[in-house]
Formats: sequence, structure tokens, C-alpha cells
Amino acid sequence: MRRVICPGAVHTEPRLWVTVFTYYWNMARPTIRDIAAVAGVSPAAVSFALNSRPGISAATRERILEVANQMGWTPNAAARALSASRAHAVGLVIERPQTSYSSERFFFDLMVGIQSRLKRAELDLVLQMVQTLDEEMDTYRAWYSQKRVDGVIVVNPRSNDPRTVVLGELGLPAVFIGEPAQGFGSVVSNDSAMMRTLAEHLMEAGARRIAYLCGSGSLVHIQRRQRTLSRFGAQHGVDVVIASETDYTERSAQAETTQLLRSPARPDAIIFDNEVLALGGTQAITATGLKVGIDVITASCEDSPICRVLNPPITSIARSPAAMGEHAAQLLVSMLEGESARNFAEDVPRLVVRESSQLITQSSE
Repeated sequence: MRRVICPGAVHTEPRLWVTVFTYYWNMARPTIRDIAAVAGVSPAAVSFALNSRPGISAATRERILEVANQMGWTPNAAARALSASRAHAVGLVIERPQTSYSSERFFFDLMVGIQSRLKRAELDLVLQMVQTLDEEMDTYRAWYSQKRVDGVIVVNPRSNDPRTVVLGELGLPAVFIGEPAQGFGSVVSNDSAMMRTLAEHLMEAGARRIAYLCGSGSLVHIQRRQRTLSRFGAQHGVDVVIASETDYTERSAQAETTQLLRSPARPDAIIFDNEVLALGGTQAITATGLKVGIDVITASCEDSPICRVLNPPITSIARSPAAMGEHAAQLLVSMLEGESARNFAEDVPRLVVRESSQLITQSSE
């Protein structure tokens, strides 16, 4: 009879011992999938343990290493080459005019949150600024062909978003921030509740004609905010004006706000989509001889130091883009470790009331 010696078998569970004995008897070289089956974990978890990478608990790592040792696992050149082919990086593309995002706080805070989570997983963040959606999709194709990223985080979901098709064809794991995307992970923000909160506050402050100055109408979260505000107006007898689209620059906000103020049906309240638009809008209101918070009350869907230092300070929605970024990165890290794509719902953001919406005269009614 052939004698088989299995080191450490005396401490091994019976089921594991049978499996280990079978491998030694047949002289078969175990694979990562074999180890995963015996240890009761995913192949991705085994890969993380064997390559000393973070992403799994210490107890799980110890169990996997014990199973691998008992099964006589040794790495080979092909497996190491496959591991080395990973980029160990996550991509983020921002499609926005440079004059807009250079002043906008949201993207900076978002990247801080993403980076903080990726750092714990020993992953890098690859950032690319582009001017058009086509450039963004070309960037994904280039990253994939060059093996520069293992997955991407996507901002500003669109209706019938073509990026889902491109990313699906490439097989790149992705997490969308803002709205759910079928087949991908997502961090979902409650834009409807946010807009209702703003509209209710402005109506209580005396507004009867509310304008919304936003960015691209192709963005899903913009469409949701517009629908919510329009429904609110119909339910409460408040006139709602949806201003022409802007490119998120201070200059475009000045132009659109001036046009709103020159209208025969001048709004007595304006909601700006972010602090950059609020800055431009405030300048336009002052230039026309009106006073913010008295003749026209204002609010911003994003808070930042700009809103706090303007005179008067701007009422804003306080939320944490950094937390959104961290949640998105966590979802993507989990997907890269072999878990299924899932959604994460953000809490309803908080309203911060400042002087820009505390006073209103009857002159605009």
C-alpha cells in the first residue's frame, strides 16, 4: 500500500482531511477554486489571502491559509502573472467645463471620500477631466485596452445612459453615483425629498413664484428635481419656472438669472443647482438693483464655503459628497472582491437656513 503523509492533519476537521487526503493521493495540484470550495469562501477571497492583500477579515485569511497549506498549494508563474496584470486602480471621469468644476466643491469632496476608502484597499484613483460625453466613453475604452483600471466610479447618470452599454461591453465593474443603473452598483441620493424640503421652506418664507436654475436636462437627477418641484407647485398653488439649461459656470448663471429677473413674471425665489450657479445668480440680482433675501430669496442645492461667505449667506442643502464617494468606493471594492453589485441609499440631506431666504417683501407678488 502507498503511504501518504499529510503534515498537520491531526488538527484538521474530518471533511477537510478527506479532501486533503484525496488531493495527496491523486497527486493533484489544488487550484484557487479548490481552496475556495473547501474553505467555504469565494475565489476572490482566496486570491486576496494568498497574495497578502486587504479586503478580508483576519479570521477568514487565517482559515484560507490553513486550508491552502494542508492542500499543498504553491503559486505558479501563470497565476502570478495573472495577479500582476491587475491595475490595482479605480478610475473616475468628470465630464464638465473646466471653468465649472474648478470652483465647485462637490467633486473635490467626492474624490476625498473615494480616495480614503481606496487607500485602505491599497488601490489608486485615476482621474480624468473631459469636456464631452464621447470623450468620457473613449476614456473608458482606453483604460480598458491599456489595463489601467480594474473598475470605475461614474457620476451624473443620464436617461438611457450610453455609458452603461460601453461599460457592459468592456466588462468593467462600475458604481454609479446618483441613480440606480441595472447591472452595476449605485449610490442613490434622494433628490425628490431634497427638492421638496427646499420648496416647502421657500413657500413658508413667502415665495409664490419659484424658479429653478439648473444644469443639463439630460441628467437624471436634474429631471427628478424638476418633476418634484413642478408637482409641488401644482399641489400648493405655487408658480414654478424651469430656467434654461446652464453649463454650470458662473457666467452662464449670471446670464440666465438676469433673464429671469427681466421677465414680466419675475420669480420671488430662485433655487440654484450648486454654489457656483448661486454665486453667479447673486451677482446678477445685485447688478439689477435688487436685494438677495429681500426682493428675491435664494437657495442652493449644494453647500460650500461660497454659500457661507456671500452677502447675504445662502440657504443651502448640506450633504456629504465625501461620504457618497466613500460609499461608492466601498461598493466597487466589494465588487472587485467577487461580491454582486448592489445599491446604497443615502440619507435625506439637511437644510441649512441662512439670510438669503429669511426675508421677502410684497413687491414681487
